[in-house]
Amino acid sequence: MDHKLDHKVIITIDREFGSGGHEVARRLAERLGVPLYDEEIIARAAAETGYHEAYIKSNDEKAPELTISSMFGSFDSFQSSPFSKIQEGEFKIIRDIAAEDTGCVIVGRAADYILSDEDHVSIFLFAPLKDRVQRKLRLAKMNETDEPTDEAAMEKLVKQTDKQRRRYYEFYTDNKWGGREPYDLLINTSRSGVNGAVDIIEAYIMGSHGKDILSDM
Repeated sequence: MDHKLDHKVIITIDREFGSGGHEVARRLAERLGVPLYDEEIIARAAAETGYHEAYIKSNDEKAPELTISSMFGSFDSFQSSPFSKIQEGEFKIIRDIAAEDTGCVIVGRAADYILSDEDHVSIFLFAPLKDRVQRKLRLAKMNETDEPTDEAAMEKLVKQTDKQRRRYYEFYTDNKWGGREPYDLLINTSRSGVNGAVDIIEAYIMGSHGKDILSDM
């Protein structure tokens, strides 16, 4: 049964590649009756920065590559670079979304850290590598993505994407990507399934709202 929210809740979902993060976020947003922000952030960033959506998407959730020359280069030049402007733009959009919505689900982009001063629920989704590879292969073979259908190539893509997301998160935050400290819930989607993950998050939100949790400890 769907439980429409009667209070403002911001849910941030970070995820390993292939763990079903976008689908969990989509179904959760539908169930709670709140907006989902994932690709929508890219579209808003394009409108606000003036950069093409394809360019923003190609640099989305990626940390800058630091070389010896860049480490000794001008910090100001990095701050004013297109890459940095994209990240700053997305972070501003996430703050604006949190301020303007009565509740929402935000996927990735270090949103849990960006909104650390806001009341929010932070989720991390993970699964064994082999399961994530097989899930992405199934989607690719169903023509739902333009990703490789070869298992070795897909495994390489999964590992590379995880590495990019880890570098991005740990470059822009003080936290460990996938660690215990930043998140309220860590869910193995190979055990829970997509709908099971949605059930767990929903139960956590509904069960904890308005309660003095410390009184149970």
